[in-house]
Amino acid sequence: MLSFYKMKKIVFFTFFLIFFSSFIYGSTIATAPYLPAQAGPQTQNAPITVQYPHEKMTVARGAKKIFIFGQVNLPGALTLDINGETVPLHDNGAFLAYLPVQNGEFTFVLTAGNGKETVQAVRRITVPGADIKDFSAKAEFDPEEVFPQTPVELLPGDVIGLSVRGTPGAEVTYTLTGLNDAKNMPMKEDVSSPGMYRAKYLIDDTQKAKTAKVIYKMQNGPGETEAKITAPAKIKVLNKKAPFTRAKILSPGVKLRKIPTPRENLYPFYRAYGEVLINGRLNKQYRIALNESESAWLEEEKLKLLSSADYKPGRVTSLRTISTDEKTRLVFVGSRQVPISVHEFNDRLELTFYYVNGFDENFSFDTLSPIVDRITWSQPAQDTLLFKIYFKKDTPLWGHSYNFENGNLLLDLIHKPALTPTKEQPLKGARILIDAGHSPRRAVPYDGAVGPTGYLEYEANLALANELKPLLEKAGATVIMTRHGNNRMGLQARYELALAQQAHIFVSLHYNALPETINPLSRARGYSVYYNYPHSFQLAQAVYDSYTRNVPLPDNGMIANDVLFIPRIPQMPSILVESAYIILPEQEQMAKTADGRAPLVQALYEGILNFYGVKLPVKKKPTRRNSFKKPSRKLVLKSGKTGK
Repeated sequence: MLSFYKMKKIVFFTFFLIFFSSFIYGSTIATAPYLPAQAGPQTQNAPITVQYPHEKMTVARGAKKIFIFGQVNLPGALTLDINGETVPLHDNGAFLAYLPVQNGEFTFVLTAGNGKETVQAVRRITVPGADIKDFSAKAEFDPEEVFPQTPVELLPGDVIGLSVRGTPGAEVTYTLTGLNDAKNMPMKEDVSSPGMYRAKYLIDDTQKAKTAKVIYKMQNGPGETEAKITAPAKIKVLNKKAPFTRAKILSPGVKLRKIPTPRENLYPFYRAYGEVLINGRLNKQYRIALNESESAWLEEEKLKLLSSADYKPGRVTSLRTISTDEKTRLVFVGSRQVPISVHEFNDRLELTFYYVNGFDENFSFDTLSPIVDRITWSQPAQDTLLFKIYFKKDTPLWGHSYNFENGNLLLDLIHKPALTPTKEQPLKGARILIDAGHSPRRAVPYDGAVGPTGYLEYEANLALANELKPLLEKAGATVIMTRHGNNRMGLQARYELALAQQAHIFVSLHYNALPETINPLSRARGYSVYYNYPHSFQLAQAVYDSYTRNVPLPDNGMIANDVLFIPRIPQMPSILVESAYIILPEQEQMAKTADGRAPLVQALYEGILNFYGVKLPVKKKPTRRNSFKKPSRKLVLKSGKTGK
């Protein structure tokens, strides 16, 4: 029997070998190349490539797991191991895995073999944030995760969400200096995120104007240790009797947010013009008070604070309508630009003016409008004016647009375009814009997604668009393309092209991807269709239904979306189609060949025809392909191919 002393030596020696091997691997194993590095012949056929994450990429702060994908370029039956986990391989050697990472500098070690040779490569990334284990020795706070990091301004009656990160399992309290009932108040540890402590504080309705420091204290840490930290920014409670600051909108027509987050959460209907009143500040955004019950948020840099708080509401003095073959225009005559809300429904459009105290009921109504049935108005809140424009029965709105000219708001209701179809050309007269999403960029960060073999999304989108275009032209449509070869075009330029070319519909083609922290293997992933306005619903429905009939991939739904740029184009039916997930090896391979794209092209073609009332014979729904294969710790053998 081994002595305890000898066993300790063996355990130590084994641990040393493992640690030393890891150190040597990180130092001597070649870095896996990715797309930009594969231009030279010496790396084009590298045995292992990793397309994502990029070398030395900084991923999401505090990430626990991320996905990694690439390709093994060896002949024969292949195996792949990444950091001790066996990863399945697609027939062409492509792979996708969702693996754990740690905060700080982190290395993936990839080991591939075919029974005759073994090759290795590494991919290095950075995961921002401190590990919880860094705070396990004593009571300690993470200074990068202490709220607030930027100034906060709120009103009596508002709720503040407080948070701080530090040693798990301790007792944490907060103090807001000088505020009512805010001294040494307990916080709760988030069970889903150990070490994150949270609390909500309701500012007393009688609280006087005050600027408070935020102090966090920790007790009963490891070894009965304690810690204390003061947040880098303060909380200012505004004067309830005079809470407003006047500000000027720097980008007329800018969209507002529902909550003060840096991305998404846009209000789809609100647009800010002119001057506004603000009564709050949080996360580098100001709160705009629209009336006593409505508010929205806007980034600080999009406003200019004014010295005077003097406020005088505007007024709508008259309304007239003018009809042409293409549209019905409503002219709201006012004194100045103000924030508005434009909300479209199936049977009406609601237009709300804020900071406007009334309407003089001066109407001039064009009874020849093919779409407007009647208009009503009301004042649902102080200094708020609501117009409801009702549509005639069975006369759908094709689109709408609006803009201020001086103090007058021009609202255009766009009529359905007239076609001149024939039996051979059922789409004659239709003007269809096909948008191959994203633009050429063969260096990180790419414009769009990339697949495991390095196939870029802009290439895949353009291939799809080029194959769809002649089918639509043969059916009689005029097809407007945003992309030709390697031209680059931003979102605003695509939108402006659609207006300049008088496009009737806008169809944007894309392939999907995910943020690196979301598990791409957690559920079946395939195609989806996005729209926003009710006038885009029928186009989205027709294309979506066609995908369910033609495309052998998982159905991820038809989704109303108020964040994506293209579906928010108001002047015409506008949709965005995600045909597949380019980050999934099987679906990337489908996108790379004409045969693989054929069902996608057919689905788009049939969907557009159906939208225009052209019916094709109904097909049997295709058998759904398995869209992913979950990683396993068991050995998985797949036949491989040399190269990409």
